[in-house]
Amino acid sequence: MSLSRLVFAPYDPRRDDEVEKLFGEYSHKDFQLQAMGISKSSMAEFLKATLLEPESQNIILQDDGRLVGLISLQFLPWMSDHFGLRMYAIRHLLARCDSPLVHTRLLRVVIEELPDVDFLDCRVAVDDVYSAHALEVCAFRYVGTEIFLGQTLQNSVPQRTPPGIDICFCRSEDRPPILEIAAETHVHNRFVYDPNIHEKAAQSLYRKLLTHCFDAEPFQVLVARSEEGVEGFITFKMNRAFSRIVGMDCGSLDLIGVRPQTRSRGLGAALNRFALREMAHNGARVAAVRTLASNYPALRTCFRTGFTVTSTSLHFHRWIQRPKVAAQGVTPGSENNLKFAQTLADH
Repeated sequence: MSLSRLVFAPYDPRRDDEVEKLFGEYSHKDFQLQAMGISKSSMAEFLKATLLEPESQNIILQDDGRLVGLISLQFLPWMSDHFGLRMYAIRHLLARCDSPLVHTRLLRVVIEELPDVDFLDCRVAVDDVYSAHALEVCAFRYVGTEIFLGQTLQNSVPQRTPPGIDICFCRSEDRPPILEIAAETHVHNRFVYDPNIHEKAAQSLYRKLLTHCFDAEPFQVLVARSEEGVEGFITFKMNRAFSRIVGMDCGSLDLIGVRPQTRSRGLGAALNRFALREMAHNGARVAAVRTLASNYPALRTCFRTGFTVTSTSLHFHRWIQRPKVAAQGVTPGSENNLKFAQTLADH
């Protein structure tokens, strides 16, 4: 590959064949697709559809007119609002190259040439060595390993609840205790493991996400209630857009929390089973969940309720110092940044 012939260009949907081939050559998620019963061609159709979404920014890299790389960014509006920064997720980082060269150049053009990007979040398959190497070269910080799990749903999901516990849909009066439980229990997340974010800012982020789940489609929330009050919760959803393209109804379990004093009674597993039953009743054939590899209690609960590991990903963050951030006295990695994140959490 000649460096002199590499040219960056905006994504052009008329290059469908080239983009589809680029997706097809990415082998690091093949086992996950096979385990979930989703064809690679259907997945490629979904990935192409994400490039056309309004909040997507896509850059391609050509070598003498031939597509050799693609990077796609998705704006994260509620996270941006929460932290007061312009935050993006790298949805796709794909390259035809026998080294990290193309991946690195794609990352650098985003970091150096897109002034509206303050923060980048990127997840790559654990065996995608070139992408991981390029992220490290570009000063991304590793913040955790995620385990993806899945299962094919049966028509009937057995229900078992601990004595004295009732599981039902969330009511408005359940919301404050759910937020309290979330603050107590969500200690395993990539923001907690990012030293640039204060612990309280990470906790308030999950409170905000849960608040969004209460009213927003397609989320649903179940609670486990005893005579003393709410003991736990779980959020789940049907992934309609993905399901339409792959031709299979799919759902996912998202956030779960159980009061510390109520743990070890099987309540987490019961919440999982009730959510799986609701998804099966809604027509879901496949359910997915992801959690950090360090969250052993969550993994144990997933295994107890029929999930198996389908893939593993490395998660990275990159904070980019921009004038807006510098004006607040924030330098990524500094003590000031922790104070800034704390200020955001308190508001």
